[in-house]
Amino acid sequence: MVPSLLYLLPLAGYWLVLIYWLGAQWSVYEQYHYGWAVPFLCLYLLWRHAERRRSGNAPAPAAFSVSAFQHFSIFLLCLLYAPVRFFHEANPIWRLTSLLWTLIVIGLTLLMLRSRGPGVPWSRGLVFPVCFFLVAVPWPSGVENFLIQSLMRLNVATTIELLGLFGIPAVQHGNVIEIGAGMVGVDEACSGIRSFQATLMIALFLGELYRLALVRRFGVVLLGFVLAFAFNVGRTLVLTGVASAKGIAAVSSWHDPASVTILVACFLSVWLLAWRFRGNAEMLKTEMLKAEIGAARPMASSPVVRGPVVSLSLLAWLLVVEAGTELWYRSHESSMVANAEWSVRPLAPSANYSEVKIPPEILGQFRSDEDKHARWVDDRGNSWELYYFRWFPAHSLQKRVAIQMAKTHGPEKCLPAVGMSLKSDLGTITVPIAGIELAMQHYMFSAEGRLLHVFYGIYEDPTGSAKLANRRKDFGSRVAAALAGSRNYGQRFLELAVTGYDRPEAAKAALVQELGKLIRVEAPEPKR
Repeated sequence: MVPSLLYLLPLAGYWLVLIYWLGAQWSVYEQYHYGWAVPFLCLYLLWRHAERRRSGNAPAPAAFSVSAFQHFSIFLLCLLYAPVRFFHEANPIWRLTSLLWTLIVIGLTLLMLRSRGPGVPWSRGLVFPVCFFLVAVPWPSGVENFLIQSLMRLNVATTIELLGLFGIPAVQHGNVIEIGAGMVGVDEACSGIRSFQATLMIALFLGELYRLALVRRFGVVLLGFVLAFAFNVGRTLVLTGVASAKGIAAVSSWHDPASVTILVACFLSVWLLAWRFRGNAEMLKTEMLKAEIGAARPMASSPVVRGPVVSLSLLAWLLVVEAGTELWYRSHESSMVANAEWSVRPLAPSANYSEVKIPPEILGQFRSDEDKHARWVDDRGNSWELYYFRWFPAHSLQKRVAIQMAKTHGPEKCLPAVGMSLKSDLGTITVPIAGIELAMQHYMFSAEGRLLHVFYGIYEDPTGSAKLANRRKDFGSRVAAALAGSRNYGQRFLELAVTGYDRPEAAKAALVQELGKLIRVEAPEPKR
């Protein structure tokens, strides 16, 4: 038994690297914080499976060997592992590579676990504990964004109807509820998606733990989703009621306690459902185990490859892929050319200019090294607002994830979520400032009947300010980022919005004038 298990040790390397990279997403995305518990739950389910087989007198594994077909399958998965690992290095929040990487490691694991020698029964009970890890993989962005936006709007609409029953007048503006005291925003946490994803994880785990029938497992998942949404509507209703009674400022002190309360209540409700549905679970466990053991038949002999060859090959391939990936990106980073340094300087404090404290939820998403939020009125009496963020070259995976996440934010995505309407995308403009050029995307929005001009740009240090950064918005741009060795680059984020200008040309001319007061340019530092 011990030598056979030793041949599985290289799989631990694949799993540790995968968990390390997914862990950065689990830490950054609040709705995936539960991912840290999933590896331990998988191990617990595997341990429970081993205990059941031991108590059911299942046959002991024979010598470790791999059939020719299994060897070929492992070879194909290893070939696929290299490009997936390479592209994920430059795109640490790419959902496609996250999923493919996980499927490859799961496939290698199941193939190696099955390779326990001729005549040894393959246990179907191993499949769920290994595949259960998939619940920790971030969902495809399109699916997740659709659910988030749909649930947020449904949450707001339901809350407004309930507020009406309590005599509190409210109006919906996208994902924002307007009441007499002001505006109450419904964020992703309040939409129900975070609770739904965590509820899905716990429902699947409890279904396997209690060995529920498939129909009952589906029932637990479905009812868990209903409970998650209902609890989130209750939280939004409570927070809006607090804002109506005590003012908008009181919401912050109630937000976190309400979040923890509904999450715990949702989990307890799902657990009670699974416990209630368990029925004759113990009898079902025994019957399934006997059927599994009794159904085992000696497998037909086929050419085999001995365990040490496959095991050592897996370990060697892991080291080759990791070393090759690191060499590629480091070679590009060492040849980076310095560009002119620039930053946003504050204007002199006055009645027309003020620095604004950035909300903690925005700072938590961006995790930048420098940040600035300011509002002012120009010489023509028009209102301006500025956001500026700066990230230095990243030296940790979590910092790189934060830099990549900033690329996913933009006015074309964020402003419609708060009730604004995109009227026109005027394309990229070039703004000459103090000897450098700033490339900026120009958008026009309609906000409560007013025209809003938004100028926006993200810039990577190697390409300078004259070229907008690769935001990794599609398959081709993500592949291009990997081929360019883009990994640890520093980055800037600049966004300005102005109301009061009807013509785009007038807004652009005013932008040049205002940026001339704000932008400070320095000579590039010599490369060390």
